[in-house]
Amino acid sequence: MNRALPILTRFCVAFLALAIALPMSALALASAAAAAAPLVLKAGTFADNRPWAFRGADGRLTGFDVDLARAVATRLGTGIDFQTMPFRDLFPALAAGQIDIALCSITVTPERIKAFDFTQPYYETSQGVVVLKGSRFRSLSDLSGRRVSTAAGTTNEDWLHANSARYGLGAIVPVEGLDQGLALLQTHGADAYFGDLPALLYSLLERPDLAVVERLKVDERYAIALPHGSALTQRVDAALAALKADGTLATIHRRWFGAAPPPGSPVTTLLPRP
Repeated sequence: MNRALPILTRFCVAFLALAIALPMSALALASAAAAAAPLVLKAGTFADNRPWAFRGADGRLTGFDVDLARAVATRLGTGIDFQTMPFRDLFPALAAGQIDIALCSITVTPERIKAFDFTQPYYETSQGVVVLKGSRFRSLSDLSGRRVSTAAGTTNEDWLHANSARYGLGAIVPVEGLDQGLALLQTHGADAYFGDLPALLYSLLERPDLAVVERLKVDERYAIALPHGSALTQRVDAALAALKADGTLATIHRRWFGAAPPPGSPVTTLLPRP
């Protein structure tokens, strides 16, 4: 028997295996890279949430969170595709893989952490109550038995369901967002709107007929939400950390709130992911 034949056979088998393995390895690497860095980042938000995300006079999407999402995409080297929807639809869209990230003054809660990934927080806030300035309502006790409103699917709605009996509040009227809630005040469909304090204070700039009458004792932090186990979570968090470190996020804060963030704010402080 020719002893060279087994050697040649083994060589051919090894070469064939290598030829098959290389394209498969390259395909796997390409797939991993694509998962980690999509060409276009699909960002879900709710466009009735001043100053976080809303449409300006020209119809274009703008706001604090919109600027933040664009800055994150730039850091990742991707494009950005905003997909607007009601706030309550953002989490189902994440779970279904329809969007890569969601940001719209989204509060980190223990329940949400169980189902979704979050970056480190980037903003700290509380909730408040707004009424028509000409009304007689000046406190929570004044709202006993009165209809109140808030955006569906939010932590504001959670607070109302947990505390309405304590303060004797009347029916809770769910709406899609701040603009709809304020319109309801005008038509007397509700006597007060419960929302995140920064959005309520921002609305006063254009609505001198409104008054914020209560600051609720709730400490909340906003973060960017992602699908559970997303390949993008670490990269988006690292991009957010870089935006804090280089002052980009502080610049966005000054643009929308007219002042530098306070010392120790999550706008500038690097924090662990929840």
